[in-house]
Amino acid sequence: MSFSTEIKEELCRLRPRTEAERRAQLAGLTRTCATLRLGRAAQVLYQSESAAVVRHIAQLATSLYTLEAVIMRREQAHRRTPLAALALSGADCRRLLIDTGVLGQEADGVSFAMRIPDALVSDPECRRAFLRGAFLGSGSCSAPATGYHLEIVCRTEAFAAELVSLIRTFGPQARATSRRGRPLIYLKGEEVAGFLALVGASAAALSFEDTRTVRDYRNYLNRRNNCETANIGKTINAGLDQLRAIEAIEARMPLTDLPAPLYEAARLRLAHPDATLQELADLAEIGKSGMNHRLARLMRLAAELDP
Repeated sequence: MSFSTEIKEELCRLRPRTEAERRAQLAGLTRTCATLRLGRAAQVLYQSESAAVVRHIAQLATSLYTLEAVIMRREQAHRRTPLAALALSGADCRRLLIDTGVLGQEADGVSFAMRIPDALVSDPECRRAFLRGAFLGSGSCSAPATGYHLEIVCRTEAFAAELVSLIRTFGPQARATSRRGRPLIYLKGEEVAGFLALVGASAAALSFEDTRTVRDYRNYLNRRNNCETANIGKTINAGLDQLRAIEAIEARMPLTDLPAPLYEAARLRLAHPDATLQELADLAEIGKSGMNHRLARLMRLAAELDP
C-alpha cells in the first residue's frame, strides 16, 4: 500500500461533525475528481484509485441529498488496475452541484461557478474539510523515506491559486506550478507534515515527522563524521609540519639551547607526534592558545634557519 493510500484511508475514517463541513468536503472532492453530465437529468461521476475514497463520497453525498448512488469498477487500457467509480443521479443532483459551488444559481438558470464560494469556506473547520476533500480527490504524497513532497492536481490555474490561498490561511506555504500542462499545488519539507495535520491525517503526520527526524539526524551524523575526519587530517598535517620544523632546528643547534618554553614544546611534540594541540597543551599545563603560539614560534625559527 502506498503512503498516499494510507493517508487517504485515514482521512476517510474521519467523519465531518456538521452538515456544513460535510458539504465543504464534498465540494473539495467534486472539484478535483468529478465529471458532470448535465441535461434533463443531471449526473455526477466520481473516479478514484481508492475504493475507500469512492465509498466515502457515496456516504457524504447520500447523507446530504436524496440520490441514487452506484459504485462500479472502470477498466482503462493504460492502467493495470481499474479505477473505482461512483455515479450519482436523482432529483437532488443539481442541488448538490449548486450547494457545493460547482454551479451558480441565477435568475434564468444555472452556470458554472469559477470561484470557490466564500460562504462554503468562511469557517476554519469548513476550510479544513474542503482541503481534506481536495486531497482525497486528486492528492498524492511521497513516502517519508523517499522525500518530502505533497501535491494536489487541479483542473484550472485559478482553482490552484485559490487552494494555495486557503492553505496559507493556516500557515503552510503551498505553491502553485504546472506539470505537462496540468496545474497543481505542492508543499515540501516540514510543510508536508503541517498540511497532513491540518486536514486531520494525524497518524500520517507523526509517521512523516518521525521518519524525517531520523533521516535528518543521520544526515547530521554524516556531516559531523565528515567534519571530524577533515579535522583529523588537518591535525595530522599540522603535526607533521611541526615535526619537520623541529628536526630542521635540531640539525643546526641543540634543542636544549632553545628558550625553556620552546624546548618544552619541541620535546612534547617529538614525544607525542599524533597528539592534538589541546592534548599537548594539557601535557604542558598551559592553555591551547599558548601551546599554539610556542609551536608557531618553532615553525618561524625553522624557516629563519633554513639556508
